[in-house]
Amino acid sequence: MQPGTPIIEPAWAIEPLAWRDERTAAAMLVRAFAKDPLVKAICGTPERRRSEKMWWSFRLAIRAHCLSPEPAWVVRDGHHGIVGLVLVSRYGGPLPAKSDTFFAIRSLWHIGWAAAERAMEAARAIARHLPAPPFLYVRTLGIDPAVQRRGLGSYLLAHALNAPGSLRPAYLETAVRANLQFYARHGFRCIGTFSTIGVPIWRLWRPASVSATTPSPS
Repeated sequence: MQPGTPIIEPAWAIEPLAWRDERTAAAMLVRAFAKDPLVKAICGTPERRRSEKMWWSFRLAIRAHCLSPEPAWVVRDGHHGIVGLVLVSRYGGPLPAKSDTFFAIRSLWHIGWAAAERAMEAARAIARHLPAPPFLYVRTLGIDPAVQRRGLGSYLLAHALNAPGSLRPAYLETAVRANLQFYARHGFRCIGTFSTIGVPIWRLWRPASVSATTPSPS
């Protein structure tokens, strides 16, 4: 096996995100983003309520994505549990989604107004720094910590980049400095930084000329 070859379990399978997966996918993202500086800054304190706020925030984001025409995929393990998720927008810019007013109000009650205001401030800052479309926007990529560092993130990201209808180039942001090396392996380079609610954000761009190969389960 070559160094860096993904250790993909044969039972792992990439499937389109289904509406029924909203709750379990959000729970996986809570674990995946537990240490993310931007998520922590948005959800704030007390820490004992942070997971609840994160869960409702991710449910709101996943539901909006499910109501949009944009693609998303999950990775299931051998027990049909969700261990990875990626949300993308094919043309960049705002997510075209139908409204779900009742669920949004219910979510905001659990998230809290202060956290919601911080989330909106962060969203506005992110929107101001988006490059000119069209591009494939990798909105969210999360892997369950229990299976991280086994190549699953590379497997899922390459699938999204190579999916039919996906555009080149690609763009994403990250608030985790350690992620820069991971994305560099996939052809992303830093094109700038900005700060929102006190958190530095790196802007990453993948030129159209970069190709990706999707590793196969071994």
